[in-house]
Amino acid sequence: MPPILDTLSARLGRRAVALVALAALPSPLLVLGAAEPAGAQRRIVGGSAASTKDHPWMVALSSRQQFGTARSGQFCGAALVSETKVVTAAHCFYDESTGRPTDRPGLRVVIGRDDLRGSAGREVAVRDIWIDPGYRFAANTRDVAVLTLAEAQTGRSVIELVGAGETEPYQAGTAAEVLGWGDTRGNGSYSPTLREVQVPIVSDAVCGHAYPQGGESAYDAATMVCAGAEQGGKDACQGDSGGPLVVAGRLAGLVSWGTGCAEAAHPGVYTRIAAVSDAVHSVL
Repeated sequence: MPPILDTLSARLGRRAVALVALAALPSPLLVLGAAEPAGAQRRIVGGSAASTKDHPWMVALSSRQQFGTARSGQFCGAALVSETKVVTAAHCFYDESTGRPTDRPGLRVVIGRDDLRGSAGREVAVRDIWIDPGYRFAANTRDVAVLTLAEAQTGRSVIELVGAGETEPYQAGTAAEVLGWGDTRGNGSYSPTLREVQVPIVSDAVCGHAYPQGGESAYDAATMVCAGAEQGGKDACQGDSGGPLVVAGRLAGLVSWGTGCAEAAHPGVYTRIAAVSDAVHSVL
């Protein structure tokens, strides 16, 4: 097993990625040839242009050796939470066809680049990957990973995590924002530039009805949160996996999974940061 994933395997847990070159895959919200559990993908649908100048902590994960040079080899989104740490979804490091951990050769974190076709900003190597030990690929639970950068990003603004046990950021109707470079139509139309969309938090009851227990993929209110417009039309999608769900300027969730993209009655499902905050802080 490759070195980074070797470090990973003993303490791991879970989920996937979808090829930037591939058409829409169902399930987690990644973008490049990895695995996605039962569910669906997410990209920024119904949004508008965004900039890393306004969101300096917004970064892309890249593996040119695996996904080619288009779009800087981007396959997932992530958020800078300290000078040396980036938080993303665990499923970004799983193979969608096997549900097993997979390597991302030449893994880099792309910082300060709005347009993935360009060369602005920096591409920083990753020294280590930690995946929440409670992560389960098939169930999508505790879908979080922390990357350690090889070079500290001194002076760059970071985003604060919602604290353990907090409930206020997850009240139904609360305004949230999700960002990414993913599919904008649900048909493989990946955006080369960063986009954002405003979505309301959805109640656990409504999300539980959309993704019931016993179904192909079930909602777990303890570790997940849903967000999306009731009528659809606004969502994350393929290629947005691991990207941030922001509430009042803090990281409240990570793009994880869902059915389709921007469908009515099927909101996007995100990792609930309040549920994994203590675990993440233990490795920062």
